[in-house]
Amino acid sequence: MTGFEKEVIERLARIEERLSNDYHAIHGNGKPGILETVQNITQRVTVLETAAKAEKNHHGFLAAVIAWIVNAAIAIYAALKNQP
Repeated sequence: MTGFEKEVIERLARIEERLSNDYHAIHGNGKPGILETVQNITQRVTVLETAAKAEKNHHGFLAAVIAWIVNAAIAIYAALKNQP
């Protein structure tokens, strides 16, 4: 085997080792890998976005109820003030 062939084989072995390490990092090697971590983060963000939308809807409903109560209080006050 020539020196060039040995060098090519060594390079291929290093590339194969790096690919194996990257595969284990991405898919996990006994613990969660990058893919699982990204999926978990995506699920958390989705839950937080849904909660934020629901909270926004609740704030709008609460503002409407408060406005209705204030309006009713003003109407009652005006009606009582104008009684003879």
